Amino acid sequence: MNPTFPLYEGKSIRIAPDGFSLYRAEGDRTSVQEFPNDSGALLSVEAPRFFGNEDPVAVIMATHIPMLVPEELYDPNKDSDYLALQFDTSKLGDTRTDTLPRYRAVYFLTQNESNVIGRLPFPHQVISEAALMCRFLQTKVPAGPALFVALNPDHIDVVACQKGELMLMNRFSLVTPEDILFYLSHVIKQYNLRQPRLFLHFYTPQNKKLLQLLKTYQLNPETV
Repeated sequence: MNPTFPLYEGKSIRIAPDGFSLYRAEGDRTSVQEFPNDSGALLSVEAPRFFGNEDPVAVIMATHIPMLVPEELYDPNKDSDYLALQFDTSKLGDTRTDTLPRYRAVYFLTQNESNVIGRLPFPHQVISEAALMCRFLQTKVPAGPALFVALNPDHIDVVACQKGELMLMNRFSLVTPEDILFYLSHVIKQYNLRQPRLFLHFYTPQNKKLLQLLKTYQLNPETV
């Protein structure tokens, strides 16, 4: 499970492949509850206990990386068709989109996810985590190359921007820190991201080898 980072503010729920997390920011203090590997049905029970029933809550989807469709080609009636090119949509419940500069980020909720989120008793807005990562880069590094890397137990999510323009949004399977270095080196070379500012999310002491490896190759990550 990923801990909080600056864009998990206010009240939010993060839904990921390995469970869900609840976040509540109160001044300088953030309360977090994690439910790894639990049934999504538990969300409709635990979330009202954690948040109450009145204030709006952001629902952050980290289950998969959205599919990017150029704005000039986007047709809202074809969301399911776009997704079927890249994903198994046999369990598709409903489709969602986030608007990014030049792109629509198209993703979906499974029927179970849609049902559970629909039962939440408080106002809520769904957004993909990858869109938050992209907006983070565009705010922090509007004039240069930047990478956001979110570490997860068996994969990393990578978003790359150049002068505020989205270049890449992808998920890579991994086994070792060397895998991460390989993927990042490939992305930097492919998109000509010279000396990018690198943000590394979910850094723990167990990832010390990764941090040292990145620094050896002159990639100096900032942990968020």
